[in-house]
Amino acid sequence: MTSSLRAAVAFLAVLALVTAGGGLVVDNADLTPEEVNLLFAMREYTLTYNEYADRLPGWVTGPFENERVDLHVESPDGVLVIGITFKDGKIVQFDAKGCPDPIVTVTTDPETVEEVMVSDRPFDAFRAAMQNGTVTIKGETFIGTLRLGLVRFGFWVMDLIGL
Repeated sequence: MTSSLRAAVAFLAVLALVTAGGGLVVDNADLTPEEVNLLFAMREYTLTYNEYADRLPGWVTGPFENERVDLHVESPDGVLVIGITFKDGKIVQFDAKGCPDPIVTVTTDPETVEEVMVSDRPFDAFRAAMQNGTVTIKGETFIGTLRLGLVRFGFWVMDLIGL
């Protein structure tokens, strides 16, 4: 694919994401076709997530409701870094090259991203991926580490009482 064609595809992807996403913004969109495909899939999932975000436990969404998180998707081709900005618990922006000063970094593989997005119970799929080690989360700041500890404590309590 030529660089001008790649730029045109990226521009159309950004236009589609911003228009169809109801204000969802994607920055720094100089992407490969695979990255564009992943962002389109994430956009669709984001619309569903944002619709149901208010139903998620506050101890999960609250610590990150107005923060930036980096998602590192590792594959044999390298690492795709996607910055995700939350506002009032909902996803409002993607940055295809990561966020400045993310509070946490989530690392996983493309298969796990897909599993969470297609699951009928994405919260449980994400939690299972954390338990089996296919998702790792690292606090990037002191506050991020503290907030991540609160979330992990909540998961521990859920495990303890059998939820």
